[in-house]
Amino acid sequence: MANTLTIAYRDATDSVSLATKAIVEHAFTAIDERIVLTWMEMPLARSENALTKGIIDADFGRTRLAYQDIPEALYPEESLMSINYYLFGHTHVLKPEDYQYVVGVIGDQVNVEIAKRYQWQLIRARTERDALNMVNSQRVQAMIGYGGIRSIIEKEQFTDVRIGEKPVETAEVFLVLHQRHQRLIAPLNTVLRDMRDSGTTAAILAKHGL
Repeated sequence: MANTLTIAYRDATDSVSLATKAIVEHAFTAIDERIVLTWMEMPLARSENALTKGIIDADFGRTRLAYQDIPEALYPEESLMSINYYLFGHTHVLKPEDYQYVVGVIGDQVNVEIAKRYQWQLIRARTERDALNMVNSQRVQAMIGYGGIRSIIEKEQFTDVRIGEKPVETAEVFLVLHQRHQRLIAPLNTVLRDMRDSGTTAAILAKHGL
């Protein structure tokens, strides 16, 4: 069993990322305390390329849409958590049906599916910060993204960006492993299931305000 795993993540400061990292760290400690996790920040599309090439060992917080055509990627049956996707608008948020041009982050396939449903023209940005900046500067009508990125709004002082009151979509997210770590899938499923049933996962989410 591998002693060191390199895991890709997105933003080190938002609540969803912090909670996801805590869940993953708790799970691997339960599997084998000798496993050391190293974290590498990279955008969605780049992490998919890195996992395919075997540069990284895992990618966290991804839906089942992300790696569906990549045979090197393995998904556990158990998810890490469910996350809500919201619209972010300039000074206010309209109904999804009232938008035509919406920005989403490259590599987030949930955004693509939501855009198809509401017939938006989806404009792509490299990162959540880039997308929120486009909303703040009124270069697009709105952004679609997961709720945890509201912390970026405060950090970057995007004062004119508002988040919608209700989620547009809810999606389960997973830790995706490179196929060379297939032996970890079964114990990971067991531990994540135990964490959910014991209330450990819920406690971690509550600690991070989720």
